[in-house]
Amino acid sequence: MVCARPMTCPCVRPCHSVDDFSPIMTTGESFRFQRGDVIWQRGEPANHVVVVCTGTLKLSQPGEEGREVIVDLIHRGQMIGEEAALPATSYPTTLSALAPGKAMKLSREKLQNLLRQEPELGMTLLQSSYRQNKMISTRLEEMTTGSVRGRVARLLLRLSQEVGLEDARGRFVPVPLKRGDIADMVACRVETVIRVMTEWERENMLETQREGFVLRDIPHLKQMSSDSL
Repeated sequence: MVCARPMTCPCVRPCHSVDDFSPIMTTGESFRFQRGDVIWQRGEPANHVVVVCTGTLKLSQPGEEGREVIVDLIHRGQMIGEEAALPATSYPTTLSALAPGKAMKLSREKLQNLLRQEPELGMTLLQSSYRQNKMISTRLEEMTTGSVRGRVARLLLRLSQEVGLEDARGRFVPVPLKRGDIADMVACRVETVIRVMTEWERENMLETQREGFVLRDIPHLKQMSSDSL
């Protein structure tokens, strides 16, 4: 969807969704974040909408025994916080930084003004919210379906489809996930993830790097992703 009036993105390298979120990108306030920074807490009033320019944010909620459950990741060109378009709403999940980067945020008041000026932006927000809710539902189902190996494989493959880049080594995924992050995303113990990932690295199925990881044997990982034992 292209906005009614021409706009430009303030980023040096605009993302694929610049047309969809152009009003927010040009009207919003830029801010930077580091790993661990909390953008908002679950249950807080929904006062801002955020569009990610670089880096990765994570959506999480409390799990069993007080541990965090990561329900989704928000990457470059994606929007979160659409609840701010509605009156008297709160955030259903906590938003914090997984990898350092930059984003644009727009207050509830400015967003509502934009919606009056750009009615088509409302449909963009609705579509974004629908995709996000659908993805969270899928993620919660993935956490409890199949073996740990299958769940980890599905997670890595999904991220490779979302942000992966083909190179001579395989498919590089520029998301610096720690073993604990992966455990929080597949609902298992960190020790189990370490054992699975070490085994796969030894078999040359993947390579872990500081900036992310490389999938070297996608067919084998796809086979693993259906593992339900």
